[in-house]
Amino acid sequence: MNKKNNSTIFIWLVIVAFVAVAGFLVGKKYSVKPSTIIANPSPEAIPSSLSTPLISSGDSNGLKTFQFHNFHGVDLGDAGFEFQYPADWYNDNQYFSPQKIKYYDIISSDAPVYYDLVSEDIFDTSDLRYQIITDKRHRPDTTVIINGKTFKKYDLIDYQSDGSNRVIIFLGPKISIYGDSYYFVFRWEEKPLTKNMPGNSIEVFDNMLLSLKFFK
Repeated sequence: MNKKNNSTIFIWLVIVAFVAVAGFLVGKKYSVKPSTIIANPSPEAIPSSLSTPLISSGDSNGLKTFQFHNFHGVDLGDAGFEFQYPADWYNDNQYFSPQKIKYYDIISSDAPVYYDLVSEDIFDTSDLRYQIITDKRHRPDTTVIINGKTFKKYDLIDYQSDGSNRVIIFLGPKISIYGDSYYFVFRWEEKPLTKNMPGNSIEVFDNMLLSLKFFK
């Protein structure tokens, strides 16, 4: 092999090596790094971790459901009732309030909304009956139908206040619990224990009442 042929082969080897190195460097420069794939995924690449939307404050309307199905430890079966109240309100058994509920004695709290069951046997001598008879009227007494049930509505001015505390009482219907009859009572007070309470409104109370459903 002569010197000219050797020079030609050498030149071709240098060209091939240069092309290979250049291709490697260009490919490395324009390739996508693995860290880029992790940090910037496409929306289709990551499935949602939640099968349904997560709502932190009750249901989609911002409400919670209260169910009454137990009376002094006795399961009521298909009796009882339920209603909805704001998810950001406090609830302690029969009491509901936009603020943390405080008790001042065994029967006095500052909750503006509560329900009660008053035995028919003692209703005529109860404090509730006395208030209905004694309080001045903010508006005349009326009869209303809520979810097919008849209520007597009393829109009052609390006789123990200075004339500025409005009280609304919905009385009825009677509920039979294992043979005994009880009046169902739903009550709202504008200024419980004379306290002004932000977030306490008649509109909220009305919506709670309108959501009331009896199990039977």
